[in-house]
Amino acid sequence: MRNLKVLAGGWQNCQPDEPFALPDGEQLLALECCEYEDWRYQRLALKRSGETFQYLYAMSSEGVWVLGVFDTPGQADFFLALHNENPLMVPALLQAGMEGDAVRVEQGRLCYPQYEGLYRVGFKSYQVDPDTDDSSLKSLLYVDRYNSQGLGVLPEKEACLKIYSHFDGRLRGCKMC
Repeated sequence: MRNLKVLAGGWQNCQPDEPFALPDGEQLLALECCEYEDWRYQRLALKRSGETFQYLYAMSSEGVWVLGVFDTPGQADFFLALHNENPLMVPALLQAGMEGDAVRVEQGRLCYPQYEGLYRVGFKSYQVDPDTDDSSLKSLLYVDRYNSQGLGVLPEKEACLKIYSHFDGRLRGCKMC
């Protein structure tokens, strides 16, 4: 087992100073920020339908990425430690055209990316999109050159786990999955 450690500075509260509203049925639990080298990170904790969602984002001058969505801050910190060690060790989903902070106030509403987007390295990629029939579910696709493989349609947190498990299995050479 690797001995991972979060290298980024400690989490600091960074809730917006201006008033904002959340989408119906959501409650803000925390918004925290930290930095490491050329990266800024945000960890957003929300309660939705009685369930806690911990979103982890990475931002740099090159863009905004969703690193994952989790049940606990500890799970998010594991992915933060992986990203601190080597950003290529996390299948981070690029938010096309987005710059600045991932979590922001726009027109009086707190806006944040969900676990959706594209991760691409070379000829391999993962695409996570809202399902066409149920927007609460995510449709997962893995592409390797000219071959594509559907990885399922899952709730957000399960989609994050499925993408990372598939990604990690490929890196480790697992031939069973």
